[in-house]
Amino acid sequence: MNTCSSVNSISLGKLLKKYNLTPKNKQKVILSAQRKISTWSGLHRLARKLEFKQSAENQKLLN
Repeated sequence: MNTCSSVNSISLGKLLKKYNLTPKNKQKVILSAQRKISTWSGLHRLARKLEFKQSAENQKLLN
């Protein structure tokens, strides 16, 4: 990942901190953000989707 402190990388960092994601899921969001056609709403949607799947898997493991 790029380590520059541009507005987009700061916003991406805030997005990743907002959602409780595993490192693997964070990497999926970062890879999606590097595409030229990605939008912020699409990244938020992807992060919510990954967070939901992750929580569902955790619930299955606990039961």
